[in-house]
Amino acid sequence: MIKPIQLEPRITEEKLLSSNQKQSSPFFKGLNADTAKFDLHNNNIAFRQNGKVINVVSFTGLKNPLEQQKPAIQMRVAGVKNHQNSMTDPTFAPKDKNVQELAESDWKDGQELTFKIAKAKNGQRIALIDPNIGEIGYVHKEIADIIMPALKRNPKDFKFELSNVIAGMGKGAETIGLRVNLLYTGNDEKKAQVGEVFNKVLNNPECSESAMLYQPEASPEEVLSVILDKDPKAKEIINNIVREIKDPSNKRILVLGHCKPDGDTLGSALALKNAIKLMDSERKVDGAVDDKIPGLFRHKLPGIDGEIKRPYNPEFKQKLEKEITSLKNGEQNDQTKGQIEILEDELEELKNPEDFLNPKDKYDLVILLDVPTPERFTNQFKNYIEGAKKVIYVDHHPHRPAEWDRKASQTGLDMNKVHNNKLAWIADTVPAATQMVSIIANKLLPQMNDIEQGKISPQEAFNKPGQLDKFKAFVASIVTGISTDTGSFLRTANLLPEHMKMPVQKRPNFMPEGESKYLMNMTDGVINKKWLREEINYDISDGKVDKLKGSARDLMLEYSLKGLKVYPDSKLNTPDLGLGIVEVDYDKMYDVWHYAREAEKQEGKKPEINFLDVQNSFKINEITGTLRANPLKHKPEDHGVKKAAQYESDYDADRIAILICQDKKAGRLDEKLNIASNNGLRLSLRSQEGTIWAELLANLFGGGGHGDASGGRVDLPGINLDSKLAVKINGEIERDPATVLKKLKNNHEIMNNVKLTNAEKQAKVSKIELTMDSNGRTCSELIADLVKEIRSTQPKENNDKSSNKHKKNLSFSGNKVISIKEFIPKIFAKNR
Repeated sequence: MIKPIQLEPRITEEKLLSSNQKQSSPFFKGLNADTAKFDLHNNNIAFRQNGKVINVVSFTGLKNPLEQQKPAIQMRVAGVKNHQNSMTDPTFAPKDKNVQELAESDWKDGQELTFKIAKAKNGQRIALIDPNIGEIGYVHKEIADIIMPALKRNPKDFKFELSNVIAGMGKGAETIGLRVNLLYTGNDEKKAQVGEVFNKVLNNPECSESAMLYQPEASPEEVLSVILDKDPKAKEIINNIVREIKDPSNKRILVLGHCKPDGDTLGSALALKNAIKLMDSERKVDGAVDDKIPGLFRHKLPGIDGEIKRPYNPEFKQKLEKEITSLKNGEQNDQTKGQIEILEDELEELKNPEDFLNPKDKYDLVILLDVPTPERFTNQFKNYIEGAKKVIYVDHHPHRPAEWDRKASQTGLDMNKVHNNKLAWIADTVPAATQMVSIIANKLLPQMNDIEQGKISPQEAFNKPGQLDKFKAFVASIVTGISTDTGSFLRTANLLPEHMKMPVQKRPNFMPEGESKYLMNMTDGVINKKWLREEINYDISDGKVDKLKGSARDLMLEYSLKGLKVYPDSKLNTPDLGLGIVEVDYDKMYDVWHYAREAEKQEGKKPEINFLDVQNSFKINEITGTLRANPLKHKPEDHGVKKAAQYESDYDADRIAILICQDKKAGRLDEKLNIASNNGLRLSLRSQEGTIWAELLANLFGGGGHGDASGGRVDLPGINLDSKLAVKINGEIERDPATVLKKLKNNHEIMNNVKLTNAEKQAKVSKIELTMDSNGRTCSELIADLVKEIRSTQPKENNDKSSNKHKKNLSFSGNKVISIKEFIPKIFAKNR
């Protein structure tokens, strides 16, 4: 256990660096914002302040928990595929099934592994061995080349331990992956020398995908208070939030998450709900999102069923009945009949009032968690918000107060009032909102510190009926949110381009894995990484459907491939942009929804899959994963849809992957089971860690999020995948992509300019919107035009050419992805 860092309660010096000072420092090169530097006993933390938002820029010089440990690194294990069967390639013959056996065992984070230096085709390798099972893989060559001399000299000074077993629970991520930690256990005399070796690994570009920082166990206080409590305003806001929650006059509390809920928003809401009830069992605390729970968490996250409710509109039942009548009176086809059945199932669910908020209830306090913009919110909570005494807002996305102001009459949320009450806590460098919730909960539940210090056991701390289960559900919710929002703990912060120029050790790091270990250890092993892997996973049904002669999952992949566009495409003569786009229309998504429901019925289950599950299946599958992954670092599969989605680009190290789906069709059901009055498109955009491309492109479509993971929408009458659109800037059509990109970048810079108030930002930004135009471009074409402009500023020789020496080992055979129409029948021959 790491001892808490002791710092003086007050900042001893605070100053703003001048532009000249910043430009003279290599760290501040490229930053255009004022940066505050706080000197604490000569240990520096650099912050960037944007209004009321504090962004951590650097941990330079800070003796953080990582630096108090002996040297250690974490790494992915190579060669795991040779120790497990393939779900999709029946011809593959593994060496043994040791990795499968390990995954099925009662494995633990931290269990010891052994290693040996073994002969390999290209010299020697470091084989990793489970003492009870056998060899499970080996250290990646690029890491082994650096650490091998040290291991050979003093093998007893090093210990390998298992860190995590991931994936392998479905075809979407069929290969079981392993991560291990390498810890130095020798004396302090060699500590600095070994540290230099590990630092060499971490900062070697060839090791960037295979090695990562080791995260020691760390408490919420160690992870967050060291960072956020250094700014008096941030500390005051956190204390204000805690005080409001503790206030006994706030007897009725409503905790809300965003629409299209993910693990972070659901985990945040459920965790805080449980923490408040553990603090005071007499409080009435409800949690809600305006959507059905996705299959990834439905029935899996402890307490999710019945604890996270939906808003109930008294007129909703009548509305459903009218929709059923409308569909029955319209054109009759298989889609119409299926949608009538879905609405009738929903009517049946309305008979369970415990799944819905009571529309007559009033709340003293409403808390919004992980809700970045009003576009991800709803008007269904308006009465609750307007009727509350106060509202609390906690989020880790870039803050957009002006958007909240524009939608205040719809949402009922007065963001200015929340800020004036000093109850808005935004920390947009923190990788998961659940980490922010954990520090609030830590202040609500002093028992957690007593447990950590060994003064009391969890059973003694939570000894009233049901309390221990609530505490375990609290931990499960936090670690689920952290894990799902950080890619199984790998993303340690929301990194910006300037962070990527720093050494790995100096980048912002909130130790999501370390905190999760700290919390999971309080549950006596009930909640652990094995539980996360086996419970928090979801894949659309792969069961054969009689009417389809295949599965709903097969159909989803087939439609994904049919809608796939890559840049470059030699047959279509598209340019090399390192860009992959999947397009899918409403009817295709509905087909998948329909057959997935049929599969559930064939299995004797009540159909529960919803339209959001279908959208997520298109967003997160092996095709979109392949489009985003760098094939120079992740060798392409030699079979199936992954091979079909492969392409080669000079921008492989900076790939962008986008899903454009039509999630609304006039006259048909949307994800909230409304009969849509207009069509609509939803975009999900992903780029590489530390880039802003996803966010920049999403801004064109009225969206946003994180730099490398964002979303957007187009809602215009009659919009579809082939609709021609034009960009309007301040009311005038602009057809030059270079100008559009310049304005998008300018807006991004303005919104992140710390010198400007929110009002000044709104006065300076350009209004960018889309309009239907017969002479315009489709969504995909607009995106490709902008990416082409982005690439024009990126010389190809700067895009990870050091890794291009591996290209000769890859078999792209003339970019077979170009012949998708020829490839599809071979993959899905059993379906047609």
